[in-house]
Amino acid sequence: MDDSMVVVDLVPHVGAGPILLGSPRVQARQALLALGFPLEWSRGSVDYFFESAIQTQCGPDDRISFIGLSCHERFTVRYQGRNVFALPAAQLFALIAASEESGAHTYEPCEYCFPDQVITLWDEDEQYDRLGNESNPVWAQVGVGSQAYVAAIGAVRGKV
Repeated sequence: MDDSMVVVDLVPHVGAGPILLGSPRVQARQALLALGFPLEWSRGSVDYFFESAIQTQCGPDDRISFIGLSCHERFTVRYQGRNVFALPAAQLFALIAASEESGAHTYEPCEYCFPDQVITLWDEDEQYDRLGNESNPVWAQVGVGSQAYVAAIGAVRGKV
């Protein structure tokens, strides 16, 4: 790993690297700017950083409720010490499911939310495999959210 490579650890209920769930939007922007990832653009409650490889979403209180990360050459995203974009999609799913306390989970390649850890997986495909020359299906985005995010998802899907 290159010395200039930023490592972002995905920690359920806490955040991703310097971005903390529940922190004010301005604090997340400052934390990413300090890493050399300035705000590129914003749309409503969503901010995009670093070629849109980092996405933050705020709740109505303007605090971070979701952090979405995609593979990029300038940073590594880890879960339990493993690079999430170096693992085939099914293997990452199994790793997260093994730490989930909400019961059994059935693999779904389009999108999935582990409700206990509030970790999301979106869109499995080989085209997102930047590290393995598009040879393995990996997730386009891996995210972590707050309980407020889970409630918002449930409301959108009509489950709340």
